[in-house]
Amino acid sequence: MSKELMDKLSKSLDANEFVKYNHIILDDIELSGATAHIDIVSETKNVLGVAHGGAHFSLADTCAGYSSRADGREYVTQQSNFYFLKGVKEGRMIAKGHVIKRTRKFCVVDVDVFDDKGELISKGTFDYYCVSE
Repeated sequence: MSKELMDKLSKSLDANEFVKYNHIILDDIELSGATAHIDIVSETKNVLGVAHGGAHFSLADTCAGYSSRADGREYVTQQSNFYFLKGVKEGRMIAKGHVIKRTRKFCVVDVDVFDDKGELISKGTFDYYCVSE
């Protein structure tokens, strides 16, 4: 884990009300990617009692976003492809982001989301556009 990167991004994390409201926790960050999790609670479930697709996606997008921001610049999501593979009713969802390509203006990040047993439950690719220098 890069404590230096976590310290640099702590101000952003503290100010990110969406992340706090949705119970998303950034666990680890390196220049090559990040790891985040969300514990499944009543607010993260849909009417069928499984983790809402929005919880999967928000966790993955947040993980990918901070993976891109590890270089110290700011990014916004430009596009994504996301696949829901399995529903999960309890426990923890863990997202692992891996930077595929970083250029002067773009960053592409793959994210796999696992349940707390290690089974892949969703995955996506996120394209980010750099809005700072």
